[in-house]
Amino acid sequence: MNLVKSPLASQNPIQVKMQLEQSKRVFVIGDLDADLAKFEQALCSVNFNPSEDILFSLGDVIDRGDNSIALLKRFKELGVNMCLGNHEHMLLESLLAKDKGYYRLWVENGGRWHQDATDEELEFACKQLLKCPLSYYVEYAGIKIGLSHTTCDDWDWNNPTQDIQQATGALLWDRSLTKAKKPVINPSIDFSVHGHNTTKEPYWLGNSYHLDTNYLSGKPTIVELKTLINQFSSM
Repeated sequence: MNLVKSPLASQNPIQVKMQLEQSKRVFVIGDLDADLAKFEQALCSVNFNPSEDILFSLGDVIDRGDNSIALLKRFKELGVNMCLGNHEHMLLESLLAKDKGYYRLWVENGGRWHQDATDEELEFACKQLLKCPLSYYVEYAGIKIGLSHTTCDDWDWNNPTQDIQQATGALLWDRSLTKAKKPVINPSIDFSVHGHNTTKEPYWLGNSYHLDTNYLSGKPTIVELKTLINQFSSM
């Protein structure tokens, strides 16, 4: 099966650009694996104020846990800026494109919960996820920051490809950068932040930051962008 064929993701923007006020607190949270309680704990740990603060999610909000729909509804309430993850991609290809290969992969990797969901809940999930871009390009406090579920070593944040298959592979599925463990510096961005590649502790790899800690440590990582900017500036 070709994991990057993506008739559905063509409806999702490849990149959304945002300029954020420096006075705002801006947070990024990694993979949640359908755990609503851990999400709420993460928000409490930083005293998140939905009327003032901004939150980005790096995808893989659904699957494995019991709260896929509840989390998507909570994201809508809070106005979370969510990137599409590969688990959300599997849902869309399975439910809307009726792709048997994706469906088998999805069910084998935490998607079985959908069998107990109502048609209305699944319709809601699809509508919400089709709004999610594959990436965000954020300008904040004088720094240009890329946000996506994952990345590859030569992704061009300034001129991203409009080839949806290439973009889907690079931003939703790729693991080559972290597997190689090469501290690659991507010159098209100051730094970027990603989930997808499991780790016990967040870490820098060149000018990319990786924070998918939930699967191995049992706790999702939430970090304020100003903290990462300070770390990046001191490296």
